[in-house]
Amino acid sequence: MDNVKKILWNVLKKGDMGRKLNEALIFAMYEDIVGEKISRVSKPVFFRGDTLFIGVKNSAWAHQLLFLKPEIIEKINSFLTTPLVRDIRFQIVLFSENNLKSDSEKNFTDDVKMDIPDKNKQMFYNIAAGIQDEKLRNKFIELCIKDLEFKLKRGEIRVPAHRQEYSSQN
Repeated sequence: MDNVKKILWNVLKKGDMGRKLNEALIFAMYEDIVGEKISRVSKPVFFRGDTLFIGVKNSAWAHQLLFLKPEIIEKINSFLTTPLVRDIRFQIVLFSENNLKSDSEKNFTDDVKMDIPDKNKQMFYNIAAGIQDEKLRNKFIELCIKDLEFKLKRGEIRVPAHRQEYSSQN
């Protein structure tokens, strides 16, 4: 049985699955790693390279967690067999308080509601104005807003200026 275990582990490591498993472990065990108080106001959102992006409820918590960043990185890396996190970036996100499920039942990004600026919404309405079918027009606008929200969550585009990103580099 030990040989199967070693072979499986080697296969996972070669396919970079070891890293993916460790990332998933951080998301699944976040409360156990950082503690209940911190996990009530923050959740890991995604990885980009060796940087973990953590969503926080408000700027006060982002500022407070910035001071705890070295300790949080140490806690996370000591929880894993191989250190994974070199940096953490804190982003303000809106936490949905209704219909909460446990983390094992859904991804964290389901809890996060990004605040889409009115100018972006207005741009989507202007673009869709030429669509004659009202249902299609509304679905198009909804799709555009969801796409922007998804890209904001993933960090593919910058968070709007009123929802600034907090990090020690700023």
